[in-house]
Amino acid sequence: MGIDHSESTGAEVLVVTDDPIVREAARFGFSHGTRVVFALDARQALEAIQDHKPSVAIVDLQTGSAGGFGLIRDVRATSALADLPVLLLVERKQDEWLAKQAGATAIGCKPIGAGDLVRVTLALLSSGTI
Repeated sequence: MGIDHSESTGAEVLVVTDDPIVREAARFGFSHGTRVVFALDARQALEAIQDHKPSVAIVDLQTGSAGGFGLIRDVRATSALADLPVLLLVERKQDEWLAKQAGATAIGCKPIGAGDLVRVTLALLSSGTI
């Protein structure tokens, strides 16, 4: 089953990862009406969030020195960002507990294909939670 690129969301998706597979899935998975912004680590992500609040964030737990855990905690501690839907990507199912403790809205287990990445992200956009 292919990815439906016909529906434009008008959303902005922040993708925080240094994983080339996740970056490519996000780069090519979303429709042309969805703006995808990339950050390699938590510092870049916080700068991108402060410049303009994204509609949703996809955060890799294993990214950068502070990691996804620290980034989500910082986002949740900022009142203007506390409601930002965050999909946290983990390496193992056992890491789901960490994701919940960090305040992730949804959890995805790597490797994750473009179709699943887009499906979960669109569900977050439409409902704020899944």
